[in-house]
Amino acid sequence: MKKRILILSITAGNGHNACANSMKRKLESLDDAEVKIVDLLKSFSTKLNVWVSDKGYSLSVGKLLPLYNAFYNHYKKAAPEKRYSCSSQKTVVSTLNGLMKEIMNFKPDVIYSTHFYGAIAVTDLQLVYKLPCTTIVSNLDYVNSPFWEAGIGVDYFAIPNEDFIEECIYEGYSREQLLPIGLPVDERTLERLDKSEARKKLGLEDGVFTVMVMFGGGHWNGGFKIFNELVTALKGRKAQIIMVNGRNEESYKKIEHMHFDKGLKVLNVGFTNDVPLYLSAADVILNKFGGTSVTEMINKSLPMLIIEKMAAQEQYNLDYMKGKGVALSFKNGKELKQNILKLMDDPELLKSMSEKTKELQKNSIDMLAKFILNSPTADYSELESRNIDFDRVEKEVKKQLKIADKSSRAHKKDKKTKRRPKFV
Repeated sequence: MKKRILILSITAGNGHNACANSMKRKLESLDDAEVKIVDLLKSFSTKLNVWVSDKGYSLSVGKLLPLYNAFYNHYKKAAPEKRYSCSSQKTVVSTLNGLMKEIMNFKPDVIYSTHFYGAIAVTDLQLVYKLPCTTIVSNLDYVNSPFWEAGIGVDYFAIPNEDFIEECIYEGYSREQLLPIGLPVDERTLERLDKSEARKKLGLEDGVFTVMVMFGGGHWNGGFKIFNELVTALKGRKAQIIMVNGRNEESYKKIEHMHFDKGLKVLNVGFTNDVPLYLSAADVILNKFGGTSVTEMINKSLPMLIIEKMAAQEQYNLDYMKGKGVALSFKNGKELKQNILKLMDDPELLKSMSEKTKELQKNSIDMLAKFILNSPTADYSELESRNIDFDRVEKEVKKQLKIADKSSRAHKKDKKTKRRPKFV
C-alpha cells in the first residue's frame, strides 16, 4: 500500500514552496509514495489572508521594512503561553474547515509542513480531533520566528541543528519532538562539482576571483544597485561576476546594455533552474539571507557577504552565521568595497570561511524524507465513525482554543527566573 504524504505550504517568498516541491521530488524518488502539496491559505482561507501572506509580505519587506521589523521583534518577545491566542491564530483557524475535509478525503499517513501555519493548524485540530497520522514541520530559518510557540502540537519539529534546542524547549516543545537535522533544500546543492569544471561549463575563466550576486528570488529590488556598487569596488581588478537576476527582468535588461572594464567579466543570468551550477563556480556570494538560500550557500561551502538592510528573520540568520565565522556584512558601498577586497586579497580568510561552512552542512532532505517514509500507516476508522461536520470544525476548535488559552496563561513562566535563551 502506498504511503500517503500531505505537504502543507504557503506562498510568502519562494522558500516554503521550493522546499515543499524538493521534498515531494525526494519522496517520490525514494518510494512509490502518493504525495500531495496543498497551499494552506490559497486552498482553504480568505482572499484577504492570501493577499497578506504573499503580496502583503512583499509590500512590508519591500516598502515598509522598519515597520515590519518592529512588529516581528515585538511578537518574538511575546510569552509562549499566549500561543492559543496569538495573532496568527485567526488566520490559521480560517483554514480548518477545509483542511480537516482534505485530511479526511486524502487520509495521509504523514502531514508535513514547510511553514509554522501548518504547525499551528495541526496543533489546533489536535485540540478536538486526535489525528492518527504523523505530523512533522520544518523551520526554514536559523531563528525561531514569532508564532512557532503556537505549533507545539506536532509530533516532530525539524530544526537547523542542536543550537536551537534550548529555545524550542522554552517555547513549549519537548526534547523528543525535536529533529536537529537541518533545512530540506535541493539536494543538488550538496553535489561536489569541481569549481574549474563549473566555470568551464559557464564559459568563465579558471583561477580568476569570481563573485556571485543573487537577489531576484525575493521581495526586495536592491540587487541592481548592489551590482553597480560591486562593479565600482572591483574597478581596476581582474575578476568575474555572476549576476543572477531571477524574475527581475528590468535588472537583467539594464545589465545587458552596460559596458565594463576590460579586466571584469560579467555573466548576466535571468531566471534559472541551475542555481547549484552557478554556486559551484563562485568564490563568494552576495545575497539576501532567507534560510533556504543560506543553506544552499552553506552546502556549496561558499563564504557570504550580506547586505544588512533586510527583514528581521534574515538579520537573525545573519547574526547566527557571522557568529559561525562564515559570513561578513556591509551597510553601504564603502563597506562592500572594503570586505570584497579583503576576501579577494586574503585567500586564507576565504579558505577559512569556506572550511567553517562544512560544520553546518547536513543532507537534511534525505534524512527527513526517509524519516517520513518510515512513519507508521495511519488508521482513520475512529475519526470516520465520528461523522465530522466539516462546516463546524472551525467553531469547535475556537471553543477549545479559549479553554486552552486560559489554562496556558495560568502557567505563565516567571520572566525574572525564566528568560528566552539566545541562539548565538
